[in-house]
Amino acid sequence: MSLLDAMNARLDRLDEAAKKKLAKTMTEARLRDHHIVPLAKILGYLVYWTWNSKHSPAGFPDVFLLHPVTGTVIIRELKMVGGGKKHQPTEAQQAWLDAFGVAGLDAAVWTPADMISGRIREELLRGTRRTA
Repeated sequence: MSLLDAMNARLDRLDEAAKKKLAKTMTEARLRDHHIVPLAKILGYLVYWTWNSKHSPAGFPDVFLLHPVTGTVIIRELKMVGGGKKHQPTEAQQAWLDAFGVAGLDAAVWTPADMISGRIREELLRGTRRTA
């Protein structure tokens, strides 16, 4: 079993109710520190996040990933699962995501539900492949 498979093996054993509960209760920091960063590092990405944004301009996304072999850049704002305002990007966050998109970079939002569905893993894996 590969290390990537081992990271997902525990999730695969959960039933749907447990997966939903996990997605709803997981914080952005836990998603970043326990899932995105370890997986990205295993796949060879350089990973950046701001430790404390208190004195930084508002809205810059939570995670900046760069694959040094393929040149893939993935920029993500992390949000918890839910329907409230705090579960959506702020105006400043959306402005940054939109601007990165205009620049041709892959910028979007990830939630714990994206980790459970396999979306995060797939997007990170896709970035490790060279395109012709």
